[in-house]
Amino acid sequence: AILQKEHFTNCCTSNLNSPLLIKENFIVAVASEGMEALSLMEKFKPNCILLDLGMPYLNGKETLRMTKWLHPTSKIIIISGITELYNTTAKTWTDMGAFCFVPKPIKFEELLILIIQALESKTIEHESRQQF
Repeated sequence: AILQKEHFTNCCTSNLNSPLLIKENFIVAVASEGMEALSLMEKFKPNCILLDLGMPYLNGKETLRMTKWLHPTSKIIIISGITELYNTTAKTWTDMGAFCFVPKPIKFEELLILIIQALESKTIEHESRQQF
């Protein structure tokens, strides 16, 4: 899903959190698989993406790689309950370019804090690049 909130533009998420994020004034669009997510990203140019690893067709790992290639400045929060499937750790995901990894289940309040941190870090990076 794609989110947008005031000057923080565009973020992606799962269906389960969409109504709560809309309530927080994010604009939300949801993708059910990796290729659809990449298509939405082209349209909405997300600053933050919530990525579930267990997607059909193009899995989360490949979607992460393609997203970092197509949108290198997008912050990606990985949310998954199947990390054992990929035999990886949270550090592995951040080494691959994710902002952070969050195991399921996650409370909405915790997720919202992570989204805000990701968006704020993107703003800080953008401002520091403009100074040079």
